[in-house]
Amino acid sequence: MDSKLFNFFRWAILIAMCTVIFVFSSSPATDSSNQSRTLVMKIIHFLFTDFDKKPISEQAAVYSLLTILVRKGAHFSEYALLAGLAFSAFYGIHNRILRLLCSVAAAALYACTDEYHQTFVPGRAGMMRDVLIDSTGALFGAIVACCIAVYFTAWTIIRKNSYY
Repeated sequence: MDSKLFNFFRWAILIAMCTVIFVFSSSPATDSSNQSRTLVMKIIHFLFTDFDKKPISEQAAVYSLLTILVRKGAHFSEYALLAGLAFSAFYGIHNRILRLLCSVAAAALYACTDEYHQTFVPGRAGMMRDVLIDSTGALFGAIVACCIAVYFTAWTIIRKNSYY
């Protein structure tokens, strides 16, 4: 594949991910809560066959914990993916540490703008805690992307220098 076309696809996928995050953030609080509730209930019924027989206090505790894990896990994972895609799109930065830092910075900046955007959405609020979760996910995603890049670079060098 032509390198310019490949580079175009890297950026297109990164922009598509930004668009997905923007669309999810544009959902009113009620829609977002309903999506989370549906997923949490599916997880609960998968993990606990006798959930309805448990005491109400235990049901509430499990539901609350899973809701937090699902909602914050979504923040973490979507920004991990965003930073990984940014790491790929910033292919022109040959120093991997600098590319990693730029990827994390870009994703963290997008997290800030996303939380600000949510202040204009009915029932939603921008939260600094979410920016921190997003940024932590971005750091994780960029590190994973960097490790993958190092692995494939080493693999290519070994394969190229192999006599077999």
